[in-house]
Amino acid sequence: MNSKVALLAAGVVIAVVLVAGQQRGGPAQPAAPVQSPVAVPAIVGPAAVPVAAPVQPDPATPTVAAGESVVPNYVPRRLKVFEGHWQGMDGRLMTEELARKLNYPRGIQGVLLGEVTLNAAFSGLLGGDIVVKVDEFPVATMEDFQAATREIMNRTEARIGVLRKDSRPGAPVLRKLTVVLRSESSLGFAQLEGAPMILAGDPRPHGYRGACTECHPIGQGFELTPDPDLISLPPPPITRDIAAKGTSSHEVRGPCEACHVIR
Repeated sequence: MNSKVALLAAGVVIAVVLVAGQQRGGPAQPAAPVQSPVAVPAIVGPAAVPVAAPVQPDPATPTVAAGESVVPNYVPRRLKVFEGHWQGMDGRLMTEELARKLNYPRGIQGVLLGEVTLNAAFSGLLGGDIVVKVDEFPVATMEDFQAATREIMNRTEARIGVLRKDSRPGAPVLRKLTVVLRSESSLGFAQLEGAPMILAGDPRPHGYRGACTECHPIGQGFELTPDPDLISLPPPPITRDIAAKGTSSHEVRGPCEACHVIR
């Protein structure tokens, strides 16, 4: 009796399973063999976008701090001469641009003296004079200036021909003068220099004069900062109390924070 009941129960279970399989879309299918999982690339949006994997830094490769320039210094083999120095004269080539800015007659050639000290000052030369002759040697360029001074370098005296602008108002008028330059030892010859260095990407402080590298080295380390030639060094830091009082050791020059670091 018990075996008949067991068989009957088993038959009911099989019938229920068959009916359920037909309701789901047909007879039950035998289980498929299990396969190894296959990696499927994820699709984001309309198409997958390849992304480069991050590269691990090479320990042997030197790293550069954020914001630090990696551009090497660039020093052109040939640079235009910018200025010359001789016996207290600080001169540069007179150009059409300088003549226009300083109100000199156009077409003048020579070396414009921007500053005069030492023996040059004792001789009577002044800032603004244009050197056009050293003894009997004419001077039209900076190279002429150096070549002429080489010719008399072993002497202790030389005659310097200059053009000096009259200070009267109106159209510029130049006078020709000759001064005697003397030295206790030999006069030596003029030393020439190029234009100061600039940083890569610096804005041009003047009108177009050709490629920057015709005159300037590009990079860092070519000049001392702050410039020792400055008469006033960068203002020192001051305390907040001093800034709040508004008192200073000099005349009013604007807000303290415009020049000083406030601590």
